[in-house]
Amino acid sequence: MATIRATKLSEFLAGCRDEAPLQLGVVPFGMLYAIAALAVGMPAWLAQVSSALVFAGSAQLAIVQMLSAAAGALPIGLTAGLLNLRHVLYSASVAEYVRHLPRRWRLLLAYLLTDEAYAVAILRYQRQASTSPAAIQDARSHQPLPDLRHWYFLGCGFTLWACWQLSTAAGLIFGARIPSDWDIDFAVPLTFLALLTLLLRERASQAAAMAAGLGVLAFAALPYKLGLVAAILMGLLVGFGVAKHKRSRS
Repeated sequence: MATIRATKLSEFLAGCRDEAPLQLGVVPFGMLYAIAALAVGMPAWLAQVSSALVFAGSAQLAIVQMLSAAAGALPIGLTAGLLNLRHVLYSASVAEYVRHLPRRWRLLLAYLLTDEAYAVAILRYQRQASTSPAAIQDARSHQPLPDLRHWYFLGCGFTLWACWQLSTAAGLIFGARIPSDWDIDFAVPLTFLALLTLLLRERASQAAAMAAGLGVLAFAALPYKLGLVAAILMGLLVGFGVAKHKRSRS
């Protein structure tokens, strides 16, 4: 099978290009986090460092919201950890595609494995899953081409990481100048709705989303945003159960 030779740079830039449209929702999301962090008394430098080290938008927002409610370290840590449990499923989903990479690559991609980066990268992997990378040949030499899709993954993750850092910085610098009647909270649900349109293509994903949505309503009265945590766990369990049942029947 002949194909045009891809390069590391072309794969990286393709990942950046395909990830770019999702940043329209990430920018106000990052600014919202920064404004909320300043509102609870977090130093600007700490808010920016947190974006670089934690790099988890929903968890960062939950943390600052729980700080404003004077929550203790234990519920804050538990909530942040449980909110990020979904990344275990992301990791399991991409493991078969990256297991051949050196450890330094796996660690880097694990750090960049966020909702938006996963949503774009996994579609690329699944689209080419029917063709083994080793079976793809150069059009001229007919020699097997190396699998460079991790560079595409890197482009996706880097684009989101850079946008998140810049939007956090923008929120820290310009947040106080944003009129109070500008409701930028819309960015959070808007971002995740965009991801849903990409990912809800399989029965397990659809079941997980439905269960999580019902869980949000059922557990809405729980304090410290723990209803969201319970809904996430409910969605994970249902999605895992549906996927396992599907595999057992195939």
